[in-house]
Amino acid sequence: MKKVFMLLALLCCMLSGFAEAKPIKIEKKKRPHERSEVQLPTASIDGQVLTIEFSEATASQITVISQGTQVVVYNGSFTSGLVVINLPSLPDGEYQLEIKQGDNTYVGEFNVID
Repeated sequence: MKKVFMLLALLCCMLSGFAEAKPIKIEKKKRPHERSEVQLPTASIDGQVLTIEFSEATASQITVISQGTQVVVYNGSFTSGLVVINLPSLPDGEYQLEIKQGDNTYVGEFNVID
């Protein structure tokens, strides 16, 4: 029995090592008559860890909204080029990521599946 338990524990550890962060497609919400292009932030979700990277450190407001209930499940302000947010209390479902930097707003969607 002890060997079976050890084998299962080893298997679980190996499988968790193969998990990869899933990229989140980010788009800029454009205002009417806006033409200038800016470098979009990049984002990914790995389990319940959300990572967002900006080309340079700048003040950002980050909001995560449940698409099923339209409830804000996370809201925070950051001023770094790399933001890592642990979202341990998110139930499975679809979420919208919203990033505000000055006059620019970026959005993306992601799923949490346990």
